Amino acid sequence: MGSPPLDPLFQWLFSLSGPSLKWDIETAEAFCAWLGQPQRTFAAVHVAGTNGKGSVAAMVHAMAGRSGLRAGLLTSPHLVRPEERIRIGDEEITPRAFAALIEELKEQADRALAAGRLPRHPSFFEMVCAAAFVAFAREPVALAVLETGLGGRLDATNVVFPVVSVITTIARDHIKSLGGSIASIAREKAGIIKPGIPVLVGWIDGEAEAIVRRVALRRGAPFHAAREELTLIEGGDGSFEVRTPQQHYAGLTCALAGAHQRRNAALALRAAELARERGVAFCTRGLRDGLAEVRWPGRLERLGREPEFLLDAAHNAEGIGALAEYLRGRARPERRVLLFGLTAGRPPQEVFAPLAGLVDAVVLTRPRSPKALATEEIAAAIAPLCPQLDQRAEVGAAIAQARRVAGAGGQVLVTGSLYLVGDVRRELLDLEGPWRRPAEKVPPLGSLTDHVP
Repeated sequence: MGSPPLDPLFQWLFSLSGPSLKWDIETAEAFCAWLGQPQRTFAAVHVAGTNGKGSVAAMVHAMAGRSGLRAGLLTSPHLVRPEERIRIGDEEITPRAFAALIEELKEQADRALAAGRLPRHPSFFEMVCAAAFVAFAREPVALAVLETGLGGRLDATNVVFPVVSVITTIARDHIKSLGGSIASIAREKAGIIKPGIPVLVGWIDGEAEAIVRRVALRRGAPFHAAREELTLIEGGDGSFEVRTPQQHYAGLTCALAGAHQRRNAALALRAAELARERGVAFCTRGLRDGLAEVRWPGRLERLGREPEFLLDAAHNAEGIGALAEYLRGRARPERRVLLFGLTAGRPPQEVFAPLAGLVDAVVLTRPRSPKALATEEIAAAIAPLCPQLDQRAEVGAAIAQARRVAGAGGQVLVTGSLYLVGDVRRELLDLEGPWRRPAEKVPPLGSLTDHVP
């Protein structure tokens, strides 16, 4: 089943990015200045990394909420609807409020361009970031947790001056945008480090860690490394312990499954501690409760029965490796079918290989993305590793085929692309995408500079 036509506002918003866009930080800085610097009205935790940054951001946000803080969360990309990217407290921004913000910002961008105050029109991501900053300023929130979109140095979120910066992992991904070496990727992600602001890095390899450490030293930023400051101890009952320089947290649980998420949890705990040292009112009970209750859709998410669907947004070799580690530690279902799709830049055989011995059949499909790889291209690369291979270009047909092959006692594993996970989630939960505008008139949200003292 195809998607209905996009609403004109969202069609315009999605049209703002493309391969010809030249990335810079100056446009985001200039647009925020035009709007009255909304990003300066709240404390921020800034999270970058190849993998795990969204999970860590969601955990820190949950900890803040359970500590009694009014907190905002900005993540990317979205799975189904763009307003998923912006949360205040436990709720996503409403579709009506998001549409109203984008309409206001569209008008403001036009005015700023006409006044010669912008180098170019803000991109899709820069518009969404600005919408989040304005929403957080108006609420107002005490803390915002901001996930970078791509890299760090030139990312639109990098206009903030946070209380702590976090770099979760560094691996080869987005090579065309960030460079082909670990060193070049590390330098881009280290671009979020600010003078005097502590930076926390996860379990990253020696070369990447050394580069980040050097950048921190040059900028006078206190450097904190997970391998030096964190001890993670697995419990036999699903619980775990974390030791930090400040505290021993015993009997922890995390609502997100997988050993990689417990590593993310340890990193989130330490990030919250560092933020607390700079005046953000996290409490120990809130840290525990936040981990136990955090929600992050599309990450080892189980939906439906007979067969069960297991959705995971892993989309590169490191992420697929973590997924494979999780699957090896669980009882295998009667029949596991992989529903698989990729976008350009992902080597099919490299991404698929860790799952080869863990699935009984594969159904290839094409995510709803202009960057999606054709099923024929993926099939040519992975066919030698597949016991049974089928192709259905349309996602709805692929879901139906995967159901048939798995059978009532089986499992359908959906992975390879965030876009694919979003597509399948939309179909299974009958969710609406950004196709229709809300019928009700949007109440006025006030001036874009209402947040300015």
